[in-house]
Amino acid sequence: MILDSFRQDVRVGLRVLFKDKIFCFLAVLVLGLGIGGATTQFTIVNAIVLRGFSFPHPEQLMSVGLIDPKASDQNNNFGLGNIPTAQDYEDLKAAQKSFSMMAGYLSGSTINVTYKNNPQRYTGGYVTEDLFKIIGVSPVIGRDFTAADNKPGAEKVAILGDEIWRRDFNADPNIVGQGIRINGKAATIIGVMPPNFKFPVSEELWTPLYNEFPPQPRGDLRLGASNNAPAVMGRLQPGVTLDQANAEFIALARNLAKDNPKTNQNLTSASVQPLLHAFTGVQFRQQVWGMLAAVILVLLIACVNVMNMQFGRAALRAKELAIRGALGATRWRLVRQMLTESLVVAVFGAIAGVIIAYWSLDFFVRAINTLPFPAPYYWRFTIDGPVLVFTVVITLLATIASGLVPAFLSARGNAAEMMKEGGRGNSSRLVNAITRVLVVAQIALTAGLLIAATLEIKSVRNQMKLDYGYDENAVYAARMGLMEGAYPSDDARREFFKRAARGLRANPQFESAAMSSRFRMTFDAQGQYEVDGQNYLTDRDRPRGNFESVSDNYFSALGLKILEGRDFTVDDVDSKHPVAIVNASLARKYWGIKVRLVTSCESSIPVSRSRGEPLSVSCRTC
Repeated sequence: MILDSFRQDVRVGLRVLFKDKIFCFLAVLVLGLGIGGATTQFTIVNAIVLRGFSFPHPEQLMSVGLIDPKASDQNNNFGLGNIPTAQDYEDLKAAQKSFSMMAGYLSGSTINVTYKNNPQRYTGGYVTEDLFKIIGVSPVIGRDFTAADNKPGAEKVAILGDEIWRRDFNADPNIVGQGIRINGKAATIIGVMPPNFKFPVSEELWTPLYNEFPPQPRGDLRLGASNNAPAVMGRLQPGVTLDQANAEFIALARNLAKDNPKTNQNLTSASVQPLLHAFTGVQFRQQVWGMLAAVILVLLIACVNVMNMQFGRAALRAKELAIRGALGATRWRLVRQMLTESLVVAVFGAIAGVIIAYWSLDFFVRAINTLPFPAPYYWRFTIDGPVLVFTVVITLLATIASGLVPAFLSARGNAAEMMKEGGRGNSSRLVNAITRVLVVAQIALTAGLLIAATLEIKSVRNQMKLDYGYDENAVYAARMGLMEGAYPSDDARREFFKRAARGLRANPQFESAAMSSRFRMTFDAQGQYEVDGQNYLTDRDRPRGNFESVSDNYFSALGLKILEGRDFTVDDVDSKHPVAIVNASLARKYWGIKVRLVTSCESSIPVSRSRGEPLSVSCRTC
């Protein structure tokens, strides 16, 4: 009987709504925009924050880092911590009991591959032998890494991603065992990973970490030596909680600080966090949740709009409702009929919203794919089960929010008064008061949303329009990495870059060319430095700043003028006499020199590069 009554209400509601086509169209449009925006943003939240990895029991995957309790959030990697050396990782791995397995990795790294005399540069991962075992993914062709593969000096091996196997290796089913050259050294392909697998972020192939970068001892102060320290992840033992793992690693960190006071004295705490949180970052998660709250506010404004339209429509239907009440319809029956009509409108709005969400997500994915940095491969922006459940829930809430109050107030009208010619009913004053409140509330919500959206857009625009100190439209950057296979020494790599710079400078298409360690001419390194005459009691007291390793002619290539002193030359190397160029703010801070700011770098130091670290070629067009 309930279903029959509901079907009857739906038929009546459809007939009434199709009769009032303008109201139906406007209400569906308004709710469709609100539901579409909320569905789109929840799909993004679901892909980035909620769904996570598609591995078995992803909630057991954790990141591990050591913490300096007195250091800034930035120096502690915003709460995630750091692993200073590979030896720290090995000591933690040997002593801990919270994880069934641990692994280290370097993601987003340069891996040069030569196959059949065709050189290619890939974004790859240097990993320890247990990485794929921890996440529960195995090669579909060939085998996984072993502990023997990860030893320094072992025969070099590699596992290919499915995409490059099909694209660059012709999907050869007999690829296992074939020889290639990795970073200038002979290597053997031992496997191919499943389709759409690019863990940790967007890697295309993988090779053992210690085979390429042997662990360095603690206290190695050579520039770049710490860059080879891996990020660390692990899988919790069954029954072990996150709090228990944190407590254990804090104790292990204190033991390491006690046993290694010269290098670990400040690292007396640790952080164990879900791996997905480590990959997304707390600020980014807050931003996507904040955007979801904003679009839900848009949906609320849409509901208020429809509610106002419902009040106006109810006034026109007052006699109809009065007649139905006089014929015996109860107040609940009238409320249910009007709520059913609101539900029909909301369902049509949800259908329109899902269509809008599909279109918006397609546009969003295409925009993501144009970014210079690829999005993590596990971000799948699809309208799946959880998203549809969310859409159903907000559809029901929109039905209640937009229809309940108008239905209740319309159903409580006085039938006799309504039947009089020109009678407005005894609820008109209340309805008028409510509509005024709704208008004020709608204007207030809209104004708040506009202010928040304007500030958000301004923030994003400011980040996109950062002043890098040069005309970025006139500068082109190419990334390369030279490994010790073909270039076994620092001198060999230095000579290559000198030849490359000379060749680019001789090209008439370029006004100038130079080398820089700044990644994509956007991100530079950070470290500690000392100033003569300053006293530093502990390592924590030493200031930190950004630095960039550059070649001669770098500043002129960017169109920057050195205000005092001279530029670097090809003869400026550490083995002779280390030199540096500092910016105006550092000079003013430590020596009181008042000069105009010329560059955003804390310092620019021409030093020997660590092996395997990529360099950028920067060319300024004529």
